Amino acid sequence: MRMPRLTAFLTATAVFASAFTLAANAGEVHVLNWKGYGADEPWAIAAFEKATGNKVVNDFFNSEQEMLTKLRTNPGLYDVVMINAAFNDQAMAGKLIQPIDVSKLANYADISKDKAGSPMLNHDGKVYGVPWVWGLTALAINEKSFP
Repeated sequence: MRMPRLTAFLTATAVFASAFTLAANAGEVHVLNWKGYGADEPWAIAAFEKATGNKVVNDFFNSEQEMLTKLRTNPGLYDVVMINAAFNDQAMAGKLIQPIDVSKLANYADISKDKAGSPMLNHDGKVYGVPWVWGLTALAINEKSFP
């Protein structure tokens, strides 16, 4: 299922919002991202750049291990990281990500409390991730192989 354009734009804008302070100084928002997850759609990037005046610079990864390696080898480069919450503990332990000041995210209070309050995103009273997509993982089987 594809996200409606408005929802995807608002979501991408919310995700990038935490980088405004750094981006205001640099004029660029460096994003470490999966390719094709919505935040890298050309129309979303164009809308974000028009709304903020900041250029989006995407760097893509193909696995969580590659993402962690890029964070380790480029400290301080990325303003936003599209990290799988299952890897937040590892990234926090390695001091690869910083807590997010959610008071600066205008729509944070609108996020479902069960998603925003996930222990995978929160540690010692600090928020280390903003949920922006949710979905199910489907499993298909060949009934001939598994009667």
